[in-house]
Amino acid sequence: MEQEQHQEIRGLFQILEQTAEIAEDTILTENYKDSESRCISQFNKVLQRLNEIDAIPEGLFDPLSDNATFSEISIACNHLAAYLSEGLGISSDLKSMMTNILGKDIIENISEEFKESGIGDLIRSAMPDFLTETALEDINKSFKASVDGSLSLDTAFGNIVVHGTDTEVVNVAVHRTAQMKTDRHAAEIIKAFKVDFNQQDNELHIKANFSEGKRFWKSVSDRLGIHFDITVPKSYQNIILKSTVGDITVIGLNGSVQCRTNSGQLHFENITGPIIGHSDNGNLRLRNCEGDIRVVTLRGNIEINGNLGRVDTATSGGNIRLSDIIGAITAETSGGYIKIVDSKGGATVETSGGNIDMENDGPINAKSFGGSIYAEITGQLQEDSYLETSGGDITVSLSSESSVNVDAKSSGGDVDSELPIEGNDQDSSKTWQVQGAINGDGPLLKLRSIGGDINLKGL
Repeated sequence: MEQEQHQEIRGLFQILEQTAEIAEDTILTENYKDSESRCISQFNKVLQRLNEIDAIPEGLFDPLSDNATFSEISIACNHLAAYLSEGLGISSDLKSMMTNILGKDIIENISEEFKESGIGDLIRSAMPDFLTETALEDINKSFKASVDGSLSLDTAFGNIVVHGTDTEVVNVAVHRTAQMKTDRHAAEIIKAFKVDFNQQDNELHIKANFSEGKRFWKSVSDRLGIHFDITVPKSYQNIILKSTVGDITVIGLNGSVQCRTNSGQLHFENITGPIIGHSDNGNLRLRNCEGDIRVVTLRGNIEINGNLGRVDTATSGGNIRLSDIIGAITAETSGGYIKIVDSKGGATVETSGGNIDMENDGPINAKSFGGSIYAEITGQLQEDSYLETSGGDITVSLSSESSVNVDAKSSGGDVDSELPIEGNDQDSSKTWQVQGAINGDGPLLKLRSIGGDINLKGL
């Protein structure tokens, strides 16, 4: 009798393995789509029979609900098959595979912890990423486009990369993957991501979101991978991109670009045209662009290398580094330093929590409420400049031929100049104040420090 029961359990074990294989194959290929009810019924019948012959502890395994997904079917079958394999003294295909990948010791430890954690979750969390990733077939679309067209993309999730090319075609590729290592629902959610295309005259509009009933996708967003790879004619006049969660990159365009992400980084390169960029939480990077720029991040660093045009930028929680800018600069940060290198056209900058280091040939206005200011003025000032700090020193380096009127005062420090100052009629004992001209009459250079020294140096 015992031998007959043992043989019956072996048969039920085989049914579980085959059901799991069907479910797992459907997750990856959709070969058996719409056969959930059959698999659910098969599992529940096996579970009922095992309970009838007392082959498993009462209440350890629950039957599947009528609306169970293929992911849930697969996990349930593998759980039950793994438990039965211990009593039968055999190895399921799943367990053999895991033993080869993870090693015998890990699998034995997982088996001992089964009742507390569940072998499916433990095995899934230990598996390499490539073994638990579901990749759906790419969405590929091509559209004829005139050289002066426009593109808009609004997606709830995903990274966006747009490249300008010399063709008159717009190509869109959408890659979708789900990491099931820590969440068995990820594969089901990624299938609910829908992309709609609408072309009207020279305008292409793309909108992407998760279908109704999958609004909880944000809870598993770190297990999802969505990537838009788009090429457009580089002469496109207008690009508007928005991703609620994801990075945005735009490279090689001659028109205007507007980008926004609530959580992600922005990267612009070789753009000839105005740029507007906003990120609630991410770093911003620009390289070799031409045009007026307005970029803002609430929590992130800003780096701009090379731009011909005005730069207006701000961050509430990061550093700002600008280099090789030919155009007026406006920069502000509430929580970091500002560094400007090899730039021309003047600058107005302010930081509430760091130092300011500037190299510019134009008029400069700088405020720091928590650090020092270092300014190198490489040309002749044409307009008045004002530098002020409440928590550090001010050091200004001037060309030996520059003409300026100096008004420097420090509360809590000294004022010192390596350059001769004409008309400085202050009492020599007043080391905290200097007023006079350098190389004759010129624009006003006003310097104020609370808590630090002021130094004037020559280049």
